Amino acid sequence: MKRISNWAAVSLIALCSCSQDFTVPDATEEIRKNAENIFGLIDPEQDWRTVTSGKVSITADADMSDIAKVQILTESPFFNGDPKILAEAEVSSGQTVTLNYDAPRGYEKLIAACVDSKGHHFIKSFDLNATEVSFGTTANARRVATRSDNTIDVSNLKLDATSAQRTLNAYRNIFANLTNQTGETYMQNASQNNNIYIWADTKWENEMIWKLSSTSSANGTWNVVNGTIVRATDPIDASEVTELQAIFNNFIPNKSGVTYKKQHNNLKNISESSAVRFFNNHLTSDGSPIIITPVQMSSTDMKYCELYYYYYNPDNMPEGMTETEYVKQLPKFKAMQCQYTKDASNITNEADFFKVHQYLLPYYGDQSLLKSGECTTDGKVYRIRNGATYKSSSFYLTSYPNKVGYYDDKMATRYDDDATNISNQLWQIFTTDDGKTVLYNIGSGKCLIKAYDFLSSNETWGTFLTDYMPAVKENSFISDETNNVCHFWLSNDKTQALGSNVGKHNLRVATNKTASANGAQIDWYLEEYGGNQNINKLTSLTLEGAPETNNTAISASMPKGYRVGFMMRKINVPREGKTFQAYINTVNNGCTYGYGELNSVINNFPGHFGDSKKFYFMDDKSPRIAMFNANNKTYLAFEDGNDSNFSDMIIEVEGNSGKMFDDVYEVKDMAYTMCFEDRPNIADYDMNDVVLRCVRLSPTQLQLTLIATGANDQVYLNGIAGNCISGTDLNDKEVHALFNVSTSTFVNTQPSATAVPCVSAVYEVSEATRIPQFLDDIYIKNYSMAGNEIHVPQKGEPPFALIIPGDFDYPAERISIIDAYSAFRTWANNAYNYGAWLESYDSSKLYVNPYNK
Repeated sequence: MKRISNWAAVSLIALCSCSQDFTVPDATEEIRKNAENIFGLIDPEQDWRTVTSGKVSITADADMSDIAKVQILTESPFFNGDPKILAEAEVSSGQTVTLNYDAPRGYEKLIAACVDSKGHHFIKSFDLNATEVSFGTTANARRVATRSDNTIDVSNLKLDATSAQRTLNAYRNIFANLTNQTGETYMQNASQNNNIYIWADTKWENEMIWKLSSTSSANGTWNVVNGTIVRATDPIDASEVTELQAIFNNFIPNKSGVTYKKQHNNLKNISESSAVRFFNNHLTSDGSPIIITPVQMSSTDMKYCELYYYYYNPDNMPEGMTETEYVKQLPKFKAMQCQYTKDASNITNEADFFKVHQYLLPYYGDQSLLKSGECTTDGKVYRIRNGATYKSSSFYLTSYPNKVGYYDDKMATRYDDDATNISNQLWQIFTTDDGKTVLYNIGSGKCLIKAYDFLSSNETWGTFLTDYMPAVKENSFISDETNNVCHFWLSNDKTQALGSNVGKHNLRVATNKTASANGAQIDWYLEEYGGNQNINKLTSLTLEGAPETNNTAISASMPKGYRVGFMMRKINVPREGKTFQAYINTVNNGCTYGYGELNSVINNFPGHFGDSKKFYFMDDKSPRIAMFNANNKTYLAFEDGNDSNFSDMIIEVEGNSGKMFDDVYEVKDMAYTMCFEDRPNIADYDMNDVVLRCVRLSPTQLQLTLIATGANDQVYLNGIAGNCISGTDLNDKEVHALFNVSTSTFVNTQPSATAVPCVSAVYEVSEATRIPQFLDDIYIKNYSMAGNEIHVPQKGEPPFALIIPGDFDYPAERISIIDAYSAFRTWANNAYNYGAWLESYDSSKLYVNPYNK
């Protein structure tokens, strides 16, 4: 029997896997030179070790009602498809067991887990040098025990209905609908060019955010800050940080201070969670106070973000209305000013965990949806005359057929009482329930509204005639009357008013007029119509009603059974001090929701939010929050932008409002890949001449699979320990014959070729047998090269064979491993610089492992 290291004593003729005959006068020297040409000088201390072996005793004392087994995992199982089982044992609660493990090299920490009979995990991380792990009382349990509230006084909280304002969704929806109705060219261009048209007919018009009154206050440890109910909390301790890191390592790759893994797409597992599938990503109150604690804010955009919440009784949804339609109209209450907490955290790295504030989510009563509101009127019909004159003529507000747009004429000299078009010059004055004035034109059947800054910052003066009532409600006037002179102001500050341009030889009205500069042009006189024409005036005008509060019902506790959802409001360009167009057009302005149905527009808004769909895995209705339980705690993990890793903000939820989320995460045993080179003296080191996979099926059963061969020789597998109890025995079998192909055929090494089914066998082994140990004994025998054996290399030898944890994507045919994995050569030259070579790949040069497809 000849091993590869003894080839110096052998002279043979070799047939290259791709070309010519040649003679090997000194095989060892040729092997060295060939390897040196590819890798450079191989470190004499290089043993090609890819795992770190260890042993740890684990006590099954986690806070679980029952414990069926303990496991050692590579990482957190929560919303993570990557963790693997390194070792496990069946146990009972309180039992201590000692487990041996082989950790992938480069790992500094592993996860110990207690698993109950239903498959739920309770985890704790440990260092590889640890000898014992006990779960004991967690930091969260200690904190809850020492920081409980018997009562929270909310008697001084008051909602201010007059300060309620529409959300960005509502404004965009109103603008898009008004654009479609008026056909105004300037608006259509703005809508199309800035993609606001996608909000048309989406039923967001009535969504509003509600605020506390300025006189609201809280008692005890709680305070009202930025319209939220907040208190300071104890700083986070080291054990809490360790626990959070263990749970969320897969959520926070590529963040400063985190070195675990490359970026994940967490969306797939989140979309399949019980929170999404059964509760549309809503909490369900158990009747206790809902208190949230931010524990991480890794997004640099937190300074632009505010968190809002809403709630509802699912049994009280109006008949004929979908849950999506209903939630769109629900009041959104402010939960948290994100920057306030981030500033107070004093974190040095974006990914640092912290605890500094807790926020209460009060129940403000079942606030009504925006209902119809009857406007009041004196029942009279008026001409409305402007105070300015031109060539001794007076001018009146007038509608013209088919002229309702921004730039259209809306003034005319006085029509006769019996003129056929007299109704175009007749108006009714209505007052809304919140004190605004609506000017209704009888002839057109439309209301005159201000269009201040609807187009751009330098075109702010126009008006529209419309019967689209949400726009009327939003853009009506504030009026006053002194000595029979009326003014129609744009806002309560009364700095700009509706006026005329009659002194400039045109018949337009404008809304950018001021008292000091325009004088009589902003003065209007109501002249009651006394003619005999049959005028089709309105008996009533109905708009949406003003918000109504129910302050007597405010409670610290949400009623049992109510669902609670969340909205993240990100405003890079605020409404205050900016034009309406700047506000609605900014691509980084938007509202995102845990309930995926509500994201169907924002996920398609090109740019910041829409890139989530274009580049980062989301679809139209992907949720923007992950909700799940881990270690007896409910967490919310937010995606405020587009990269789908759901690590922009993480919140803990106290209480049991998330206890119904019942996710069981299936974790599979760690598989290993073994790759051979069949001709070390002329090897191209594509590491695919024979590729094996091994995984544990049970304590005494290992499945060994032949998944590929890039050999062009007669190559046999040997050294497989254990008895074959099922499948096709691979021991002492030629690899091509196992695939039922000729010796000259490559199998599963060429990406463009048809994949061939793998060949597997199950071997019975000792329970103490570890997979790296099992694979270490396997070798190949090349009968095209005098039956020489190729084993796992000894220290300092080239990598004739590698054992790699995981389902390794090996190089494609005739592509060296140093080209497929650029950092592999660095490791070859320095045995102690293992680094992250497995993540240094060029995917175009790999064959995707069949078990990764």
